[in-house]
Amino acid sequence: MRIGLFTECYEPVINGVVHSMRNTKRGLEAMGQEVFVFAPDYKEKNLREKNVIHCKSTPLPGKLGYHYIHPLKEEIKKLAAKMDIIHTHHPFTIGKYSSEIARANNIPLLFTHHTQYGQYTHYVPLLQQRTKNFLYGFLKNFCNKCDLIIAPSLGIKKIINGEYKTKTEIEVVENSIDIKNFRKKNDSSTPRIFSQLKPNYKIILYTGRVAKEKNIDFIIKAFKLAVVKYPEAYLLIVGGGPAIQPLQRLCVKLGLIGQVIFTDMVPYSQMKRFYNFADFFITASKTEVHPLVLLEAMAAGLPVIALDAIGTSDIVQPGHTGYIVRDDITEFSEKILYLLKNPTRLAIMSQNAAKEINYYSIPNMAKKMLGAYHKAKDLHQKKS
Repeated sequence: MRIGLFTECYEPVINGVVHSMRNTKRGLEAMGQEVFVFAPDYKEKNLREKNVIHCKSTPLPGKLGYHYIHPLKEEIKKLAAKMDIIHTHHPFTIGKYSSEIARANNIPLLFTHHTQYGQYTHYVPLLQQRTKNFLYGFLKNFCNKCDLIIAPSLGIKKIINGEYKTKTEIEVVENSIDIKNFRKKNDSSTPRIFSQLKPNYKIILYTGRVAKEKNIDFIIKAFKLAVVKYPEAYLLIVGGGPAIQPLQRLCVKLGLIGQVIFTDMVPYSQMKRFYNFADFFITASKTEVHPLVLLEAMAAGLPVIALDAIGTSDIVQPGHTGYIVRDDITEFSEKILYLLKNPTRLAIMSQNAAKEINYYSIPNMAKKMLGAYHKAKDLHQKKS
């Protein structure tokens, strides 16, 4: 089967969407499928990779790596028209072009809903509500054009059904992870930052973009309550983003200088080293769909404490691989304190996390995705 993946960001950009597509491509190719990625042109930064087609594009404002895709060249359209499946990972410019090619050539069209788009309208504050209303109408219309929608979690499937009321069927295919890459290894070199830390302290880890929508101020405040009763702990915040300075000021205000440590941006190839030396993982984000960082943490054997939200609640098994907590700072801090004070329970949950992550392997999710493609072909044939 020839499969075309269409996207508005790809490597060298590193984010959850890129990892999802890269792992899907690897998994499907290992099963003998022919996979093409139609991606932005990063010019001299383009990575050489088989069947990656770079389309003329312009970077969008900010540093997220997303591009506006210009109208596709005729030779790219002709190649795309030879696909058996067209699978877009964004609904905007590349979504428009991919849906037009699919319709013109009678090819099944799929869309993976990677993002809770409405949760990011704070970046346009003067038009926030208007932008949100537009997004819902736009996304509903786009979903109705597709033969099948891929939801990376059951939680986002419920949102698509409830808010868009789309007629298109939805299939849940979770994000996958290269589990071996994050398994704890005896020969992992220690990141330099750890040489500054007291060796007998517990390390609580957050990784990801440091931005308002990630709700990191919540975990810092919860950590403050816990560390009063268990001062032998660090909170390590690994990642870059626009909220670093405001959060650093919050740490000064709370008297946490030296115990909350910001690394800023870390190359993705080095991330496993941070997971390998942490004790457990925390997140308070409420804007996720199926967060890759939780899969990475579990692959490294880290229990997870997370807020009860879409994406996180779909991954963490309460009391088994971690804890799902109400939106309450005191309750969240109590779970932090519990894991800090109970090394036996921490070790059991660590083993559970390392075992349960096997479900999210690249081969397993590639099989699910291939099944979704066959379903899309059947649905498309019935429509035709």
